[in-house]
Amino acid sequence: MNFKKYFWRNWFSSAFVFFLLIGAIVLVNRPDIFQNLLSKIGLTSPVNNDIAHSFSDSEYPESLVPFPSQKGEWIKKPNYLIYYDQDIMQARFALHKLESADTRGSANRYGLRFNENEPTMLPVASYSDYSGSGFDRGHLVPAADFQCCQEQLEETFAMSNVAPFDSLLNRYAWAELEMKTRQWARRYGELYVITGPVFEHRMQYFGKYTDISVPTHFYKLLVRYSTNSSFPESTIAFLLPNEPTPHFVMERQMVSIDDLEAKTGLDFFKSLPDELEDKLENARRNGSW
Repeated sequence: MNFKKYFWRNWFSSAFVFFLLIGAIVLVNRPDIFQNLLSKIGLTSPVNNDIAHSFSDSEYPESLVPFPSQKGEWIKKPNYLIYYDQDIMQARFALHKLESADTRGSANRYGLRFNENEPTMLPVASYSDYSGSGFDRGHLVPAADFQCCQEQLEETFAMSNVAPFDSLLNRYAWAELEMKTRQWARRYGELYVITGPVFEHRMQYFGKYTDISVPTHFYKLLVRYSTNSSFPESTIAFLLPNEPTPHFVMERQMVSIDDLEAKTGLDFFKSLPDELEDKLENARRNGSW
């Protein structure tokens, strides 16, 4: 027997099986990685972002709607837009327009329960999935942003608008950021707000009936447009870890849009001229805030 030949044949066989197992584990836990890889090398169709243009109207300017790299479902609510990904059982982002008048009024959330049914019949995480998990059913589009109108406030109580927030983050630092966002809306009259999860090195799951991915961070991007202009006048973005965080600290938690794109796989301001897009995305803050 040729021992050397036998050794290398078995070594390659063992290595092949090992990498095959690793690939299977990644495929089960992170199917989005395989989808993105296959799209890049042309083995599958890339995510169809043309549908994003159907939401580009007077409410959502064309330059504003992000272009995702992951496959998902667009869900249009009367007062916000989300891009839902069943692989993580939550939205990749939520977008809404926030006007000064929206933040004032007598609408309330008492007795409301998150709705599990979507008009598209899209499977979403169940209310019970979160029970006993230690995570809050955290709004991406806040209910308090629509104090003006009971019906619009109730629209935010959809499970597609929920992500697993650390309870202390959700009730303290994140709540402070949401309040600060409403203050800016009152000061400037109108903002657009994009909010979503970030998944970095570790992958954690929970859920009684479905596997819900736990974000490592959450982000919020705020955009102001000049009157009668299709170009953003001011932008600012924040990234907070999904862990107990007692206070929102503006300077410490501010990030560039470039950083968000690298962490989320989203492409912000894709339809803008390259020079303007680069200027907006390189800076941590544009304009006055």
